[in-house]
Amino acid sequence: MKPKGTWQIAVGSIALAATVFVLPMPLFDVFSGIAGQGAVALFVLGLGLLVGGLGFVAVGLHKRPRNLRTARSYDTREPSSADEDRPVNPHAVPNTYGALPPPG
Repeated sequence: MKPKGTWQIAVGSIALAATVFVLPMPLFDVFSGIAGQGAVALFVLGLGLLVGGLGFVAVGLHKRPRNLRTARSYDTREPSSADEDRPVNPHAVPNTYGALPPPG
């Protein structure tokens, strides 16, 4: 079972990594005043990647479980499938479902 928010963090990290390659040169051109139309377009694309990447990482981190240091128990787990759909363990001790054992 994947933790919640994993794909958002992955997409955000990829967008932030792409920002490193797209944004620096157009940023210099725009702020120095020598930017052409292509540099302005790359600057806007880089800003979009930066904002989008930060947004995805923030949403992914927000969706992750809060109490990561708390041990999971059977009562607090999130099932990956319905309990009725789980295969029966042939090695488990049979449950008597409240029946009394035979006298003897």
